[in-house]
Amino acid sequence: MKSRYAFCACLVLAVTDAGACGMSSTAVPFETDGTQLARGAPSGELPAPPAVVTGIVRGIGSNHETCNDTGLVTVIIEWPRSRYKLRDVGFEFVAVGGSVPYVIFPEGPVQGREARRRSEFLFLWHDGPPSQQKRIDMQVDVRAVTRDNQRGPATRLRLGSPAGG
Repeated sequence: MKSRYAFCACLVLAVTDAGACGMSSTAVPFETDGTQLARGAPSGELPAPPAVVTGIVRGIGSNHETCNDTGLVTVIIEWPRSRYKLRDVGFEFVAVGGSVPYVIFPEGPVQGREARRRSEFLFLWHDGPPSQQKRIDMQVDVRAVTRDNQRGPATRLRLGSPAGG
């Protein structure tokens, strides 16, 4: 009887996974309290986040079920000692220039996978096979955001990858 339930559970998992790529971003929404502060001068209490792009992987095929049409960008933030702990801030990723052919970053602040003072973000987009890809050459501002909607100064990242590469 137990094996029958195990078989049914495996069958359900296989069927639900059959139509979609099983990968997901490590970025989760960061909830603010809804305070609408002016987006002018950054808060002096928040440092610019030391952020670095550690990898860009382009899609290699057109099969969405196996995720081989998915592009990946990995960003690491090493949060410095400050008044705010890493768990108390989110980060906005905003494309500000260059060639922006894909929507890679979510709107609004997000948090990544956290370990001590380090946060890792994995962002995904539908990239397609190399023959359909577009060149990526964009600048992205990354800034810390508090729950009461204060924003720190931005760190500018550059993402670059040739089409079909």
